[in-house]
Amino acid sequence: MGWFRRLLQTIAYVTIFPLSKFIPADAEPIGLAKYLPAVGALIGMLLATCCIALQALSVPPLLSATIIVVLWLLVTGGLHFDGLMDTADGICSHQNLERTLEIMHDPRVGNFAVIVGICTIALKIAALSALITAVPEQMPLLLLLSPCFARLVETWAIGNYKYARESGKGKAWHESTLFPQDFFWAAVIPLVLLLTAVFKGHSSTLLLLFIGLTAASGFAVGAYLDKILKGHTGDTYGAVVELSETLPLVAFALAVSGSFCG
Repeated sequence: MGWFRRLLQTIAYVTIFPLSKFIPADAEPIGLAKYLPAVGALIGMLLATCCIALQALSVPPLLSATIIVVLWLLVTGGLHFDGLMDTADGICSHQNLERTLEIMHDPRVGNFAVIVGICTIALKIAALSALITAVPEQMPLLLLLSPCFARLVETWAIGNYKYARESGKGKAWHESTLFPQDFFWAAVIPLVLLLTAVFKGHSSTLLLLFIGLTAASGFAVGAYLDKILKGHTGDTYGAVVELSETLPLVAFALAVSGSFCG
């Protein structure tokens, strides 16, 4: 299968876009990790376009932020969010490793999943609302870069850490990833977008701060989950994405809002 078919397969796998008809029915998710940031850029373009439209319509910041977050969840089919909730159920249960993995595999939603899920959505909405108020001109770019760089960190987690289960949907992703080669290939699109933004005159200080927060959050979350679970699973890949999007937005909103208030 050529690179374009693999890209379509990746899009079909991690979004709701109906591209499965272009993919063989028996196609396995082999060698797809390096395409994840490209899919993130596609998601980011949709979010950025939505933001621009909402700004043109003078929609209030809180409502705009809520619409953007809902669109964010819809486009991904809640795939990564589901992984975050399953991971929260397992990690917060404070059971031994075997039992923790069993809880994460259980399709039922527990109390910890609900709590973490609600907090994540609330924080993302609040952060976006604050940023729309503080730096409205930067918002389309931030929404473009956030999903893209979060999935670059996900590619790192997929390739760098061993798979924690003997089987699972994420195992093929891990075993077919050539690390670090695929990570370097995955970094091309995020870096091109970042350099283009700087070349176009956007604040390099703000962008580097935001990307730095995204990378730090993602690598820290990935390392923490690996320490607790002795590896990663398909659920934790989703958790890495969600937290690599949410935590930097919150930290960046605090930093930018504070500087503007001062």
